[in-house]
Amino acid sequence: MYFSAPAMAEVPPMPHVVPVPPSGIAPLSSASREGTEYIDLEAAGYEEEEYYLSGIAPAITAEGETLFDAPYTTRILVRRPKDPDRFNGTVIIEPFTWFGERGASWILTREYLLRQGYAYVGYTLNINKPEQDPKFLPTDLPKDIARYVGIVNFEFMRDFDYSRYSPLGFYFDPDRFKRGEFVDPFVPQSQGVGAQLAYLLKSNDPDGPLAGLQVDRVYVNSWAVTAQVWMDYLDQGRHQQWRMPDGSALIDAYMTGRMSFGEVGGEVIRVPEHMPEDAPFVTIFTQSELRYNAVNAIPLPADTDSPKLRHYEIPGTPHLRPEDVGTGEIEPMPVDVGKEDDPRCNTLYNEPVEIVASALLDGMDKWVRDGTPMPKSPRVERSEDDIVRDATTGNAIGGVRLPWVAAPSAVYLVEEETNCGLAYDTKTPYSAQRLREMYGSYANYRAQYEAAKAEAVAQGYILPHDAAFLQTIATPEDFTGEGD
Repeated sequence: MYFSAPAMAEVPPMPHVVPVPPSGIAPLSSASREGTEYIDLEAAGYEEEEYYLSGIAPAITAEGETLFDAPYTTRILVRRPKDPDRFNGTVIIEPFTWFGERGASWILTREYLLRQGYAYVGYTLNINKPEQDPKFLPTDLPKDIARYVGIVNFEFMRDFDYSRYSPLGFYFDPDRFKRGEFVDPFVPQSQGVGAQLAYLLKSNDPDGPLAGLQVDRVYVNSWAVTAQVWMDYLDQGRHQQWRMPDGSALIDAYMTGRMSFGEVGGEVIRVPEHMPEDAPFVTIFTQSELRYNAVNAIPLPADTDSPKLRHYEIPGTPHLRPEDVGTGEIEPMPVDVGKEDDPRCNTLYNEPVEIVASALLDGMDKWVRDGTPMPKSPRVERSEDDIVRDATTGNAIGGVRLPWVAAPSAVYLVEEETNCGLAYDTKTPYSAQRLREMYGSYANYRAQYEAAKAEAVAQGYILPHDAAFLQTIATPEDFTGEGD
């Protein structure tokens, strides 16, 4: 049995929230600033506001021991429909990632969220700059982490806008909080802050940040490294521990993605010990994480409807794209590492993973709202120490079959296979000759691609709205010319 009930539920403390005074520039991670998180909020009928969130939250070790309560002050960035009638009753919450305060799930689903009338709240979990930042292991090579040092912790935020972010603070003590054998890189108060934020939003406080909107549901949608916070939250039974005053759940669904839990230290798990009875738990692994599981022989959970558990492996999607980087984050390209002529390194793949992220979020929403179960997907096939690749296409067998994998025009690889020295994963496009051998003509390729697209829509992995804009990866010109 995955879940267990708490001996005694409790209501978390209500945090304090006040607007952040304007400083003359847009907030860090704002959707109104040029960058990866930008979208025209005004055209969508949305507004964005930033608030300080403060209170008292427990400091919890990676093993789940609560040591004491301590004060904190952080910030939340709220995006909401201006017209209450456009609001669908659901708020998405996510911690910003360490690297440039990136809203990873916002980047992947923002068009869907605005189209469907969600509200969104991103929030900061970070620390003052320590002598040894726990986000980097003592064994890391200086040259590999140098580009990140200036875009993590509160020092980065204060350099960006001192008047706005100087009040922020969390408890941090490297001597008392470890994860495995290293200092815990996650803020010890993270779990309590997440619970308090959900309580604030779901309480429909007339003076709260979503005043005028009727909040019925709160979903976690947390991608990249800070997804570990929510795995800890569930694994330690916080879902059962912290509840609304009427005993109902603070959080109605959990989606996490692009994170190999336990990889940054601590226990390697894929299913929380204390699975919720009243909320879905969904994990989404790109090719990088699913191959990590295969190479390390990490067993995968079975999809179940009670508890509500889904685990998706999605070959042909990368861990990181240029479209995903945060403020101030600059990742080397092949030319920067002398790999521009290496056929395994010179083509990044940035196929639109946002369409499957949006479709799965939509499926999770339906599971909560009307009880329609999300689709169950086969796992990627494994050998003894790797994934199994199709002899004809060169790509992984199994998993969620998106059109560019079901009707491929390239071999999709990950950095651990190519050793290109990049944060990005790469692909090897098929030559014109190989494309013709596989499909005969562009018309045949396009027909297979469109059929695969229709199948993905029918299975629930692409929404019809997004399918209308999804083009083939290869072009007619790719079928001309020579090459082996």
